[in-house]
Amino acid sequence: MTAPRHRRFSGLALPALLVAWSILASPLVSSELRCAVCGEIITGRYLEESGRAYHESCYARVKAPRCAVCGQPIVDSRIDWEGKSYHETCYREAKQPHCAACGKPIEGTYLVQGGKSYHPACLRTQATRCVICGEPLGGSFLVDPWGNPFHERHGRKVLCPFCSRAMAPSTTGGSVVSSANGMRVCAICDRSGVDRPGRAATLVERIRLQIFDSFPVREGSFTWELVDKARLNALLPPGQRAGGELGLTLETKTRSGRRVSVGNRVYLLSGLPSWLLEAVIAHELIHVWQHLEGLDSLPLDQAEGSAELASYLVLKHGGSDEAKVKMLEMEKSPDPDYGVGFRKALEVSMKGQAIPRLQRVLRGARGWPGRP
Repeated sequence: MTAPRHRRFSGLALPALLVAWSILASPLVSSELRCAVCGEIITGRYLEESGRAYHESCYARVKAPRCAVCGQPIVDSRIDWEGKSYHETCYREAKQPHCAACGKPIEGTYLVQGGKSYHPACLRTQATRCVICGEPLGGSFLVDPWGNPFHERHGRKVLCPFCSRAMAPSTTGGSVVSSANGMRVCAICDRSGVDRPGRAATLVERIRLQIFDSFPVREGSFTWELVDKARLNALLPPGQRAGGELGLTLETKTRSGRRVSVGNRVYLLSGLPSWLLEAVIAHELIHVWQHLEGLDSLPLDQAEGSAELASYLVLKHGGSDEAKVKMLEMEKSPDPDYGVGFRKALEVSMKGQAIPRLQRVLRGARGWPGRP
């Protein structure tokens, strides 16, 4: 078999599909021709490979390679790619890139933008149209972090609150109102949303252990709960305006006779995709650590900035494309506490390599940027 060749276009290596025949089908009949598998005389149609003849059924049972997609034997033309064999139809459906604009298979040269593949002509056409309404852009327009352009009139509300993609059929498969939290989110994030306590419990424990060496939070020092957006907003402290909160940590007090027990209750937004839920868990566990350390009176930029640093490090560890977009947003956020405060925490910790130094600053030592 001949492996698919690669062509280059604008510095991108692009596979060009080559369909090659390694098996010859013949209708000839020969009383002297015997099957190389069963040894019986072949009558009627047969297959030939490397000078040997086979009954079609014998070849399929013993010699034929299996398709890496459907698992069935390949007794016809096939495509070999990266050490695996495929039926032509299976390859086109499962492996061959499809144009994100027209949906048709791509053969030969193509372009990649925002992680999506396009026929060059389709990309030129789409680049001039809004992904939300499909109308020509013209003049100034906005572009989401994934490279999807849209009219300014649609506003930021068309962006998914989790992954920041412009929510449209061509970009995310559309949008839905999440049954887990009541928010309008993209179909991609909705499909990967975590709304079951069992799955969430696994992530909570994983992140607790991941940050334990830097911010030790003992097992049993907090409880947690998945909630929808309406419940999360209702739990906000008086005077705090509801916004983009994805989690909340509150100190709890329980009285038993004369004894008062103090604890921490973490509320996590249900339906978050796992990569984002992990970051939110890290953020809230830092608030638990702050409560355990008696740091409840920290300035807001220190409290939220250090919590955002933990989120940032967890996102960096995850390494998904969505995590990288979220990290970039954090690095550029103008918010005085969640943005500027985070960058100050990052500076104090020397980009996350000296967490003990950050802990000393939070406990009252000097060194927070902009403060004596």
